[in-house]
Amino acid sequence: MTLTRQTILGAGVAAALLAAIALAAANFVGGGENGGGPEYAVTLGASLLVALWLFGRAIPRSDRPAQTGLVVGVIAVLSIAAYWTGLPYVLGPAAVVLGLLGRARTGSRAPALVAIGLGALATAGAVAAVIVDGAT
Repeated sequence: MTLTRQTILGAGVAAALLAAIALAAANFVGGGENGGGPEYAVTLGASLLVALWLFGRAIPRSDRPAQTGLVVGVIAVLSIAAYWTGLPYVLGPAAVVLGLLGRARTGSRAPALVAIGLGALATAGAVAAVIVDGAT
């Protein structure tokens, strides 16, 4: 499997769309005691900047993508506690892409698979958090 720059950028666009949708749900669905228009704009803007830097610059230039994916994956999992920041929706997919890239480049299975797993866990956990928060 070859991950081209175009594929990486496509994953970045998908992560940005996920962040926009999840942050909209976090800010506008539910009891209404948290969030709103200005909060949505700030958190979405920050998430888009992180996504732009990760998918546009950091991931394509990574010399050790599997190891970088591990670090990003751990941070992504930790960021689930603050899912409303939008970071897990960007960091989770970035860890997955880094893991896939590491596996394709070096064939190193263990770090790459852990990065993929952490990224998927962070993304799913953050989506679950926003769903649960919206239901209460």
